Amino acid sequence: MLTIDVGSQAGEWGYPIHVGHGILPQLGRRCMELGLGPRGAVVADAALGSRVDAVVEILREAGFDMMTVPLAGGDAGKNLRSAEQIFGRLIEAELDRKSWILAVGGGVAGDMAGFVAATFLRGVDWVQVPTTIVAQVDASIGGKTAVNHELGKNMIGSFHQPRMVLTDTEFLLTLPRPERVAGLAEVVKHAVIRDDSLFTFLEKHLEEVVEMEIDADGLDWLIGRNAEIKAAVIEADEKEGDLRAILNYGHTIGHAIESVGHGMDPTSDYGRYRHGEAVILGMAAAAEIAQRRGLWSPADRRRQDALLERLGVPPGIAGLPVDRIVKRTRADKKRLDGNLRFVLPRRIGEVALVDDVDEETVRAGVVYIQERYP
Repeated sequence: MLTIDVGSQAGEWGYPIHVGHGILPQLGRRCMELGLGPRGAVVADAALGSRVDAVVEILREAGFDMMTVPLAGGDAGKNLRSAEQIFGRLIEAELDRKSWILAVGGGVAGDMAGFVAATFLRGVDWVQVPTTIVAQVDASIGGKTAVNHELGKNMIGSFHQPRMVLTDTEFLLTLPRPERVAGLAEVVKHAVIRDDSLFTFLEKHLEEVVEMEIDADGLDWLIGRNAEIKAAVIEADEKEGDLRAILNYGHTIGHAIESVGHGMDPTSDYGRYRHGEAVILGMAAAAEIAQRRGLWSPADRRRQDALLERLGVPPGIAGLPVDRIVKRTRADKKRLDGNLRFVLPRRIGEVALVDDVDEETVRAGVVYIQERYP
């Protein structure tokens, strides 16, 4: 098992991230060691079924009195209406400021549980048990909590750091293949922005990871290395003042694609694409923009495109109107003084923050992916 201690440089907050295969049974003991209150709520993805019951039983055996609040999966329910329903359950159960919340599931469960923890009674403790790749390597680390608004993703939220993240990589073995692919988009992102050796590892072993044919130690290393990358960035910049913005590589256009896709097909969660699928498209568009700006070499750009294509670039962008995608980027949270901030690669392992990308260049990036991945 790997333990990553993450905390602010000023010592204002800190918590451990435990990564290992089959470590879920340790949850009760480790929560006791944190000194958490005796009562709480498990906010969990309903699709996990009996595995949530197992989590609750582990906590009850450790002496905790936990209620369960199931969540529907997908971004469709990640909004203020759903949060209000959770608040109602907590109030009816008479939870108090010593109570705490456990998030079990993917990024949506973590965001919803964290947002509720940040705002219920002006803030209570919370712990995360992430069960998907995207949650284990990205969403569970850093304390960013949010819900969606119909005008944009993650527009309403708060920074609220958890007390602990317990990452059992055994959960990943039963993920559907599309979820593995979508989650690995964040792994590729981390490699492009911070670690060329991780990128080389993916070039050699991507198919083994996608098919979960990698051994337990190798999987623990991969998830742990990505957690280290994310942790190092947030330690230096908790609230996205500057450095942390690099974690949004591929997300500006990716989020716009998600939002527009939702408008085209509002019955399918938050759009046509899983978050990671949209990020894959966003990274491909950012590559086009970066090369047009002369920031990185055609050779490095070809390496990224080749890896993304092996991972699986989702089709269907041809059905989305370019103008609406470009317009949606204007609502991006990373705008700075009215200018759109883009994270663009310089080389594999290094990116730059660029604040003067004009809309015509953004349009060119969207048109590129529309034509290449119809």
